[in-house]
Amino acid sequence: MMIRFVLSSGFAIALRAATGVVATTLLAGCAEPCTGSIETTVLYAKPGPKGLGRTVYVNVVNKPDLGIKQSLMYEGKEFGTFEHVVIINDPTNRFASNRTICFSKFRAEAAVSGGDLTEVNLPVITVE
Repeated sequence: MMIRFVLSSGFAIALRAATGVVATTLLAGCAEPCTGSIETTVLYAKPGPKGLGRTVYVNVVNKPDLGIKQSLMYEGKEFGTFEHVVIINDPTNRFASNRTICFSKFRAEAAVSGGDLTEVNLPVITVE
């Protein structure tokens, strides 16, 4: 029997139980280091307006005044409540496969309401 857990930090732990013996293996992940002063965790991403780039919903980890507390819904079910949510406008797909996004400079844009996650007045930024 093999049970595999994938952790958000990019590490994988595999436990194998065979004839009463439990073995643990730690595999290194390939997460990029944070290179900016603001760190966020990606919650949800979708194609950007008119199919250009991406719209990325994130929870801000270390700059609480940037985002707002928001309960997000997806297809009628609660996706979760997060303390510091902001939307990152990513017109060049720069963050397409990221689990975290780190940056220092950004440009604020108009807040949005009523998107895929039934958000209300979520701040929108573009990372520079």
